[in-house]
Amino acid sequence: MTKQTTVLITGMSKGIGKAIGKKLLQKGFHVIGTARNPEKIKDPLEGAHYLPLDLSNQKSVDNLIQSIQEKPIDILINNAGQSQIGPVEEMDIDKYRYLFEVNFFGMIQLTQAVLPQMRSRKNGCIINIGSLAGRFALPYQSSYCSTKFAVSGFTQSLRSEMKDFGVKVALIEPNDIGTEITPELNCPESSAYFPLLSKVYQQINSNMGKAESPDVIVTAVLKAIEKENPAPIYVAGGNAGLLKLAQRLLPDRIAEKIIRKTYELG
Repeated sequence: MTKQTTVLITGMSKGIGKAIGKKLLQKGFHVIGTARNPEKIKDPLEGAHYLPLDLSNQKSVDNLIQSIQEKPIDILINNAGQSQIGPVEEMDIDKYRYLFEVNFFGMIQLTQAVLPQMRSRKNGCIINIGSLAGRFALPYQSSYCSTKFAVSGFTQSLRSEMKDFGVKVALIEPNDIGTEITPELNCPESSAYFPLLSKVYQQINSNMGKAESPDVIVTAVLKAIEKENPAPIYVAGGNAGLLKLAQRLLPDRIAEKIIRKTYELG
């Protein structure tokens, strides 16, 4: 990659996005990063160019798309996302809509915005940050899992489409990664689900507390960028590789039992 290579990274204010941006700056990339409020970023990356983006706001998405029409984007890394936890019965449907806007529909719009220039050049790279929750249906995380299952299907379909036009597409599926992001809790203490959901929430926080740093995701991203023909999917973090293998080999009933036991559910 040359110094003229331009990469757009959504959600670059902290966590995985910031770690990716830092590494690519060190490698000489021209890095454009998005954040809902760039002016409020603590310790912004020196040399990076920040643009505002709120994926839940269509005007904000449109403004970003308009601003990048004049910039040749060589690599798009769809990283921005949020998480929720709550029982299906009690989750407001607007919560689902909001999370799909942030985790899925906004990603599609940005991808559509850069594809014409990449296709015409027969060169480009799109990397979508999914999750192992896009493979395993986790209890009380139906909204988040649904968006990540959608990201997985979208990315794999897009990859096949773009092979004929010289555009690389890859999906990165992190396991638990140590970041500042915590899932929004949607369940009052008065709920019949609260005692069970509390176990899940505590386990999530415990896992995050001992999770690996975002650097393992950076390594996977670099592989996808630097390889001429990257793998369709890279899993990273903790025992992600073992979990991927287990998903392929274990019967669905056994996998379900293991997941429930992990969260101390009966």
